[in-house]
Amino acid sequence: MEILPLLCDKAPDVEALKRYKIQLLDARCLAGREHLEFAVEQAKKAFERRENISSDFLIEVLVRASATRQIKVALERLGIGDSREVIAIAEEVPKDFLERYSCRVCEEVLEVTEEKYKRLKEIYGITEAEIQTLAGASFESRVHVLKELIKERIALIAAE
Repeated sequence: MEILPLLCDKAPDVEALKRYKIQLLDARCLAGREHLEFAVEQAKKAFERRENISSDFLIEVLVRASATRQIKVALERLGIGDSREVIAIAEEVPKDFLERYSCRVCEEVLEVTEEKYKRLKEIYGITEAEIQTLAGASFESRVHVLKELIKERIALIAAE
């Protein structure tokens, strides 16, 4: 499974999802590559155990990455809207897609900035007190704990 962090000159639209066998997520709402890789792994396990929420693997990745069982909520949390910072997930991201939306690989969209940190806490319902219980004083330590808590919430989907 290919996970490509992209910066696009033109925001991909719903047509991109219809035209290509691809899942697009808003990079501004994701806590780095490990968040995505964990969601993909959890989606694979869900299919192996026949506990998948969706019959479409790419939708299952979306649901897992959003840490919710509700596809509608997952789309609200991680849907691309008008974002030009996107994560493309596919067996192979089509070159035609990259050209159509003028996208280039950009690892920086995966970085957790102060602004993204605040957004992630809100999206995943994580409090600063919860983070401080486990984190050191540095921003990097708080980001690490935030990522681990998001993965924990993803893993808990299987237990529901």
